[in-house]
Amino acid sequence: MCAIQGAMPLIVVDDDGEFHLYRTEAELLRSDERPGTSRCVIDRSGLYRHLLAGPDGLLAVSRSLGPADHYSLRQQFLRQQHAHPEAHRLLRRYPSTREDVLSAIFEELELEDPADRQEWTLHAGPTTTRCAGLHAVDAQTAHRAGVVVVADPFGHLYVPHAPTNRGLARRLRGNPLYVEIGPQDRPQGSAVTGQHIDSAAAGASQPAFLR
Repeated sequence: MCAIQGAMPLIVVDDDGEFHLYRTEAELLRSDERPGTSRCVIDRSGLYRHLLAGPDGLLAVSRSLGPADHYSLRQQFLRQQHAHPEAHRLLRRYPSTREDVLSAIFEELELEDPADRQEWTLHAGPTTTRCAGLHAVDAQTAHRAGVVVVADPFGHLYVPHAPTNRGLARRLRGNPLYVEIGPQDRPQGSAVTGQHIDSAAAGASQPAFLR
């Protein structure tokens, strides 16, 4: 067994392939996770570990067992987005490098946490609005006419998408999905103009399961 240095966030991938984010090792060790129902624990640097039952019966984390395969993690996370769209509403364009894949998964899980209150920015025409957390963004986009672009705390831009598929719309309970805009659609500098918003709407590609 080995303690993880600092307040490093951890992801537990359970036997069903679902991802659970914990802000620190201490938070994980206080959780209801169990060694027999988890596949692995991934830290922010991409190393994987196992959950163990300590000699005192308390939860523990093993020493590092080496780097996790980022391709497998990416594919599993994409499967979870398809299986549980209501829990994974941020649809980023995934990079191929190990470091960027890890960043994307950790950041998305952090932002999709209902308790998260980090600042987002919403751009609608000449108007810019600050929102604390994704649910506050939902509330603002629900009352906006026309095309809206939102920026997450990590600098990624998205266009809200209300699916026309009735089954998917029911699962989302009226909330939109957020489809990331490609790098070519990002404005230079801090301002987002009406021209940028129109370009973003045209450039945002929709995954096949949204159609």
